[in-house]
Amino acid sequence: MNKQIHKYAALQHKKIAEEKDSEMQKEREINKKIALRTVAAQNYFYAGVHAIESIFAVKDLHSYSHKNRHDKIIENPGIISKGLFKIFDSVDRDLRNKVGYRGENGEKYIKLKEFCDLAVGEMEKNE
Repeated sequence: MNKQIHKYAALQHKKIAEEKDSEMQKEREINKKIALRTVAAQNYFYAGVHAIESIFAVKDLHSYSHKNRHDKIIENPGIISKGLFKIFDSVDRDLRNKVGYRGENGEKYIKLKEFCDLAVGEMEKNE
């Protein structure tokens, strides 16, 4: 895939996530707060995924699933930092689903935000 396409997608997902996160922080009604957290979480996750795909594109790599992405990182040591890999490894499908589909709060949501920030940061350093 094209590095620039993934970079653009990552930045757009992050922008949407940050907007929804900001709205969520101001919201008082619980169901609206959960809905906003769900949208933000999905976008934080996909921003991180696209950032990693942008990094992969530099090496002509591409993944098609979370497991395949994990395997490619293992097969290509140093392609992302150990810190990003550690958080990527913890942001599995189950964690993402709990926040991104069920609206659960707490450390899970924070971890998705951290994943996004680390991945986008590394993507931008690789420019």
